[in-house]
Amino acid sequence: MKKAIVIFTAGLILIPLGLLYYKAKVLNLSLLPQMVDDVWNFHLSIKPKGESRTFTFPIPRPSPGIKITDEKLGAKGSEVFIDSSSDSNLATWTAKEPFQDKVSYSARIDLSPIIIENIPKDYTVSYPKGLKKYLKVPELSPEDIEALESLEKAILEGNEDKTSVVRKIYYYVEEEIRRNFTRRTIYEALTSGKGSPLTKAKIFNIMARRKNVPSRIVVMVKMPDIRPGVDNGKLRFTYSNEVFLSNRWIPVDTNSGLFGERADTHLVIHRNFDEVEKLISKKYATYTIQAERAIINRYNRAEFSKEVLKSDSIFSRLSLYRLPLPLQTMFMTILLIPLGTLVLSLARNIIGIPTFGIFTPIILTLFFRETSFGFGMLFFGVVILVGIFERYILDKFYLLAVPRLSILLTLVIMLMMGYTLFSADTIISQKHLAFFPIVIVTTNIERLSIMIAEEGLFNTLKTLLGTLVIAILGYFLYAINALEMLMFTNPELLFSIIGCLILIGKYKGYRLSEFIRFRDLVKQKKRLEASSK
Repeated sequence: MKKAIVIFTAGLILIPLGLLYYKAKVLNLSLLPQMVDDVWNFHLSIKPKGESRTFTFPIPRPSPGIKITDEKLGAKGSEVFIDSSSDSNLATWTAKEPFQDKVSYSARIDLSPIIIENIPKDYTVSYPKGLKKYLKVPELSPEDIEALESLEKAILEGNEDKTSVVRKIYYYVEEEIRRNFTRRTIYEALTSGKGSPLTKAKIFNIMARRKNVPSRIVVMVKMPDIRPGVDNGKLRFTYSNEVFLSNRWIPVDTNSGLFGERADTHLVIHRNFDEVEKLISKKYATYTIQAERAIINRYNRAEFSKEVLKSDSIFSRLSLYRLPLPLQTMFMTILLIPLGTLVLSLARNIIGIPTFGIFTPIILTLFFRETSFGFGMLFFGVVILVGIFERYILDKFYLLAVPRLSILLTLVIMLMMGYTLFSADTIISQKHLAFFPIVIVTTNIERLSIMIAEEGLFNTLKTLLGTLVIAILGYFLYAINALEMLMFTNPELLFSIIGCLILIGKYKGYRLSEFIRFRDLVKQKKRLEASSK
């Protein structure tokens, strides 16, 4: 290889890698967007009642399991103050005139589950001053006190540690009191075995405090179920508990059956219901809660786009993140095609795997990606079998090439139409059928039948198998999300791919398959050389 070609190829490969280093170390840009899970767009709309000019409402607060970004507090003609000194955040809107319009809170929220295992036994007798309010038992009616005392005698022994006491109370409330929104008093819930989520949380809270265990009621929102066909109704506040055991707050949810856990579908709004009971009352304000999944893929492209555009560099002006979202989606697929050609070049020129043409394996890869691997393989196999059978029949008519190929094309379209009509009454997906490369498949059928006649069935099947192998390799390459995002975020890597393709193109040696194919000749040559000596 000439020296100039070596220098040029090395530059193509190394310069993009140097640019990646420059981005990461000098510009402090990430090479990939941040990975996200369970990110929600959360919106709270509140209409204050009355003539007050000051209005307060609880809003979410960052904490273990809750990450909050892009917070926005809206209200016309008012100022907003956030108080973080209580158990959670309280937003206060102040206006010069009584509120006529709604106020709002919106944020992007990333939720993750909380799991606390192996909670030790707790024999704590006294607590710090800050926990005293969580030990105060509210005033109860005589019938409520009588029902609670009777229950305590039935389920508690009197000498348990506090962890065991809490577990017994939890199991009773969770298992024996079914959810019913019409039963709202403690006495009704304990005598009927039915109670609202708030009533169940109150019973647990009061019983824990009566046994000298700090407890509080947590106000939450359960995120909607995103599965198709699930009707979540209106989102509303729901309630759980937290108890202080072994110097930490432990989540307890008698409505979801979770002890020491909080699901990643539960967003904590406030950690002390006693403080916000009046604020979230329908007598004080009317409100609507909305939540929807913010990002379907695993990478936060929107946040990364902001990071790139904020950087004052040429990379921000040339970034693909400046494009509209539909074009971004298109280029995320297109930019992996050169990687597919790199795999194809390695397979054909270095390994020696035969294929039908150059682009056929890549087109099959795109088809597998657009539908699914199982369906793509099945449909392609059926089309090939039907095409070969029909080609065998058409040979009896001795037709010219163009009409024969047109008939095969028509048959493939009829097959697709039949599949669509069949799948309309089944659960089989019809997704992306229109993207299937009909003309390429038809051409492959023609080429396949000619190759069978000229080179035999065995060699034809080897070529077909090689085509499928490359298509499958390309499919699994496309399945690597990090690789897809890396190419989209750093398209200069295309020059490195060109450099690698030049190296492959300059290779003039034996292919790996040829070492296997001509192994008998090599052995014979070695024997002749040995005998001549």
